[in-house]
Amino acid sequence: SLMEAFVKQGHQVYLLTQAERGPYHEQCEKLGVKVHVHSFVKGIPLIYYGRHAGHLYTFCKKYKIDIVYAHLETAALPAVLVQPFIHAKVFACRHIIDEAYLSKNRNFILICRIVYKLARNIIVVSDHCRNFMIETEKVDANKIRVIRLAYNFKMYADPNEDEVNRIRDAYPCHLLLLTACRMVGPKRPEQSIQILQRLREKKLDVKLLLLGHGPDMDKLKTFIVEADLAEFVFMLGFKDNIMDYLSACDVLVHPSLLDSSSVIIKEAGLREKLVVACHGIGDIDEYLINGTHAFLTSQKNTILEMTDCIENVYSNKSIIPRLGKALNEIVAKRFSITEILPQYDDIHQSLSQTWGL
Repeated sequence: SLMEAFVKQGHQVYLLTQAERGPYHEQCEKLGVKVHVHSFVKGIPLIYYGRHAGHLYTFCKKYKIDIVYAHLETAALPAVLVQPFIHAKVFACRHIIDEAYLSKNRNFILICRIVYKLARNIIVVSDHCRNFMIETEKVDANKIRVIRLAYNFKMYADPNEDEVNRIRDAYPCHLLLLTACRMVGPKRPEQSIQILQRLREKKLDVKLLLLGHGPDMDKLKTFIVEADLAEFVFMLGFKDNIMDYLSACDVLVHPSLLDSSSVIIKEAGLREKLVVACHGIGDIDEYLINGTHAFLTSQKNTILEMTDCIENVYSNKSIIPRLGKALNEIVAKRFSITEILPQYDDIHQSLSQTWGL
């Protein structure tokens, strides 16, 4: 969405990825973005990131780049390494809060420390993230600015009604639940299964669809079988037609502890669905009011509280469109590209004045 907006403003926009070329690159080219790929097999970290840094240095010189927005730490590390040697102003764009620490990944933690120590300019997507960096990681507050995620929501394709009907027909029930996430511990997909289990124990006609991949897949499948829930919980893997599944479901169950600014909650809002999530995760408390836009529960007593919320919805489904509409309105306003773009305009204008562009 940002690249599309930048192109429309007349900027020359380049996309350089470490990932192999795919559908994402093709879509960006259609928007007028000049797409480049620099990918090779990971090896010794010093050599791997050094090669990426060297390529970025050459790339910026060749195409006379003025601004680098480096998204995610694996891209930000080469960018901050070369920032003293290039004309371009580098912004390290952080999309996580405490993921490295929740996963206890020492290499990830080390990369984060290096990136945000060296970075001269940092963009984060929530106040929660900014506060975490200042209070926990002791990053200089003057380097950090908060710019929310920005979307051109018109880029989302309308749901395929035939596919939506197929999904509903395949999993008939009074209340269809959906959890979409990476299958990893901090995302807590097992809690969604346990919530479904409690609801079934109450003799409620509910089913749960789990979308996503991850290292905990086999463990979750075993749990489903051992809990005798195979007729009610369905692990469907990764799906690229998420809007069809959101349209088919009634409630998004999102017990995750690992979000900076949850995308799936925004997508549920586009489809005016009821969301059940946790207080204090990412930017949730910055824009969602419990009982107005969604149902928000505690992080410690999630299973019991979410079960109670969904049980209430089960007997009063009119709650779904009311909260779903309110969620749609707040998401559409708060994260619209037209709302966020002026903050990037300020960056570009300040640099233009500094450099006389």
